[in-house]
Amino acid sequence: MNGEFLIELLCEEIPANALPSIREQLTEIFCSELAEAGYEGFTVRVVSTVRRIVVHAAGLPAQQPDREEEVFGPPVRAAFSSDGSPTPAALGFARGLGVSVDSLRVAQGPKGEVVAATRQLPGRPSPEVLGEICERVIPGLHVPKAMRWGSGEHTFVRPVHRIAALFGDGAFTEKVPASLFGVNSNCSTVGHRVTSPGRIDVRGVKGFAGYAALLAKAGVVLDAEERRRTLEGRAAALAAEVGCEVRPDSGLLAEMAELVECPGLLRGEIAGRFLDLPEEVLVTTLRHHQKCLVLVREGVVAPYFLAVCDRLDDPQGHVRRGNEWVAGARLADAAFFFTQDRKTPFASRREALAKVVFHQKLGTFAQKSKVVEALAESLAGAAGVGLAPEMVARACGLLKLDLTTSMVGEFPELQGVMGGIYARLEGEPEEVWHAVADQYVPVGLEGLLPRGPLAAVVGVADRLDTLAGLFGAGEVPSGSTDPFALRRAALAVVRIAAEAPLRCDLQEAAHRALLLRKDMVAGEMNAAVAALSEFLQERVRFYLTTVAGVSPEVADAVLAARWGVVPDDVARARALEAVRGEEVFGPLAVAFKRVRNMVSKSGEGRFVGQLLREPAEKELLAAISKAEKEVQRTVERGDYVTGLRALATLAAPLDTFFTDVLVICEDKDLRATRLALLARVEKVFLRLADVSRLSAP
Repeated sequence: MNGEFLIELLCEEIPANALPSIREQLTEIFCSELAEAGYEGFTVRVVSTVRRIVVHAAGLPAQQPDREEEVFGPPVRAAFSSDGSPTPAALGFARGLGVSVDSLRVAQGPKGEVVAATRQLPGRPSPEVLGEICERVIPGLHVPKAMRWGSGEHTFVRPVHRIAALFGDGAFTEKVPASLFGVNSNCSTVGHRVTSPGRIDVRGVKGFAGYAALLAKAGVVLDAEERRRTLEGRAAALAAEVGCEVRPDSGLLAEMAELVECPGLLRGEIAGRFLDLPEEVLVTTLRHHQKCLVLVREGVVAPYFLAVCDRLDDPQGHVRRGNEWVAGARLADAAFFFTQDRKTPFASRREALAKVVFHQKLGTFAQKSKVVEALAESLAGAAGVGLAPEMVARACGLLKLDLTTSMVGEFPELQGVMGGIYARLEGEPEEVWHAVADQYVPVGLEGLLPRGPLAAVVGVADRLDTLAGLFGAGEVPSGSTDPFALRRAALAVVRIAAEAPLRCDLQEAAHRALLLRKDMVAGEMNAAVAALSEFLQERVRFYLTTVAGVSPEVADAVLAARWGVVPDDVARARALEAVRGEEVFGPLAVAFKRVRNMVSKSGEGRFVGQLLREPAEKELLAAISKAEKEVQRTVERGDYVTGLRALATLAAPLDTFFTDVLVICEDKDLRATRLALLARVEKVFLRLADVSRLSAP
């Protein structure tokens, strides 16, 4: 089983942002399809360039393995009569599968009991199977901004010009029949379109390694990571030649690797007059609009940039001069808009902001700024960060003013950044301009945190208002649809709260945010509060499992008890993860599950201590009284590990209690007292976690 399969789609230039997802989808789907077809022990890899998508599978036999398939038929009641004899429905089902009616059996189908049979499926030649998989899988890929071409019947990320599809053992010897987007497969490809555009015959090439080597000679590096490493090394060398270093930008390097087949870089120069621009403007202009790396010397931007080039050389300098010309034009635009903006005092733009619409149902950004101010003051008080109200008001008043500037109008990716620059240049306090500059960071879970408590509070307030307003207006994310990036906004809220940290209750903050937008809530307020709270809780759970590193059931145990103060949620989750493996927690989880079930079904009762007469219930009362005091002390000082171990002392008394005591007894007063005792147990556990959700370690 050493057969190898290769398919290469040669396309027009594919957007860099589409390629990682295409590789991920193809790897997952091809693995699933091959397994479903009966193949075992295979490997799948997907590589790509700006013009090629390549799928390679190894460890395949020449013939698909024979396999069995279970087929569901009609319901049992329709397949057999009352005396057990087969009906025409059963006879027809068996005949259609080529099996005897005696071989039919009863199985549980999607809609109840049905008759079923096992059909033997002989294997077919692997090239046939692989071709069918390609025709089924590739056109169904999810791609951003698909294109139509020809007469409009073909849709894919970019038009496909050529397909090479081959199979073989030791060497590619056989064409795999496939037809995609009106193009039939063949056994050849072409090299780099500029340096080696000639036809390359893949038939007879020794496996994927031979194919990759053949393309490398023709100027095509297939692996994106190899291209990235090459670009990184070349960037360091070009920077060193002029006594500089590359300004770190791993994301742009990865994007550059997706833009080329041959990883080349060239160094261009920046005119000296542009170096007076703020660094953020200079870097953003070159990065976002030209995909250029910036060089620095002693921490200051140097008059050079590095542009990606889809070839190793630029013998006549045309590519370098073209990049310098375009970069210069964009920087000239930036310099002009920066100068124009500076002619108007930044704080005087409030009137213009009243004309900028935030959302058609939610009013303008000027209105939003007022709501954010009220919410930020509330959050600052709840978090106890000691911010002066006038400082919060100042930051919120400046927060969105850069939306009225020419610079942000031309370079929208500089939102916030430009506001921070203009506020700083006009002498605003550092914490104020930091709050303005950092209002959009982090993006979800990625990036730096806002600088200082004012920036953290304002950033959370701004996002919570956006969430509340859009939830109230009915713009709730569903499935993969999230046009306003509300999931990322909520993740950013959770991360800032966890790591800044901000000890405010997100449930209360969400309620407050919706109340501030109550006139615009389309439906019932309680329903909107519940929906937004659930949405935020899901993001807290995601943070706990991905960033805090706890297991899903630990996250569920913590959040089921209480949630909202995210630093507290994280601390309790990490404490529970640390102690859950201790021997006592398995029996404790079982006992607490009984407590919760009993209290939920029979109520909390009413406690009359004098009625307790059994030693086991008196022992539990003493144990719970002691545990309550210890848990209270540990919660106050944030020592949740000790608090959880205090709960563990209840394991033995609970076990004895449930063994020796009949809780649901005939004496209604005694029953109420015993239930009240269990309700106290439940309450003290829920100070920390609902351990009934934990499985045995």
